[in-house]
Amino acid sequence: MLKHQPKTLAKTLDYIARRSPGEYGLFWDPDGAMPWKEFYWALQEDPSLRFVRESTIRELELLGIELPFVMDGNRLRLVAQQTRPCYPPAFEVPERLFFGLRAKNLVHVQKNGLYGHGNRSLALCEDRELALRIAKRREEAPILVEILAREASLNSLSFFVAGPQLYLTEFVPVTFIVFPKIRRDVAEKMAEHAPKREVKPSPVTTPGSFTVQPQHLQTSQPAGKTSKNDARAGWKKDSRKERHKRDV
Repeated sequence: MLKHQPKTLAKTLDYIARRSPGEYGLFWDPDGAMPWKEFYWALQEDPSLRFVRESTIRELELLGIELPFVMDGNRLRLVAQQTRPCYPPAFEVPERLFFGLRAKNLVHVQKNGLYGHGNRSLALCEDRELALRIAKRREEAPILVEILAREASLNSLSFFVAGPQLYLTEFVPVTFIVFPKIRRDVAEKMAEHAPKREVKPSPVTTPGSFTVQPQHLQTSQPAGKTSKNDARAGWKKDSRKERHKRDV
């Protein structure tokens, strides 16, 4: 069941996904797709939107309410009518950008630099708080690193504007990354014992369906009360006792 008016919810999702995704640290791939989990984690930051699941999106679709995207497996995909995202090159790059690094990746990044995963670009933030917000969707205690963005830009690295404070790039060499002062042995130990953020998967349901939970299988009979079958059995037992007394 939707906890908001369907049309109001659709407008909210449209704002986050299409009108201002960069405000939430989100961006679309060149093919007009975005991992569902990225969108879901961003929604989790707003208590009033934590109920949204894949089934919620499908329910809105069944109600005939227009959304700027559709579910495509484990990804969101912009509908054909929507303009594919176009992120222009950044001509005025901030002096420094920020990225929240997972503790287990610190040693690797210190050796190899930062780069996007798969076909996804690397998202860097002008605001350190936004960088931490994005990182905390995956890591409880991320490590904030600084990127010498303007210097990197002057050395032929390309940056693209994905929002007022969000920039995309493909790779940042170690030369342009400022790491916090952490001893190597401590960093290696952090990588071994880095806590994982528990993310509950979206339940797979269809509109109008009912998911059976363990508590549903438990008897609802109050303690100290007998069922009808137990009552009938007791009546028969008492009747047999009475007949036995008459026979005696």
